[in-house]
Amino acid sequence: MFDKFFDLVIRLEPENLHRNGESTQSESTQRANQIQKEWNELEVEQGRAVSQGDIFSEYWQRRRSRTWRRNNA
Repeated sequence: MFDKFFDLVIRLEPENLHRNGESTQSESTQRANQIQKEWNELEVEQGRAVSQGDIFSEYWQRRRSRTWRRNNA
């Protein structure tokens, strides 16, 4: 489930959402609305509200864990 949310977070990054300035405002808004719809569906599946902060927090915990294991192996 984390990977699905993380993918949506990446898709919401401004350079991806606006396709580096190649999209019209309307296209970017449609894309953002679609991503938000997918986010809401995942929240229903998850059974709770999930924020981008939750996803970034989990990302950094996983990253730290991998780094710690690699450095202490």
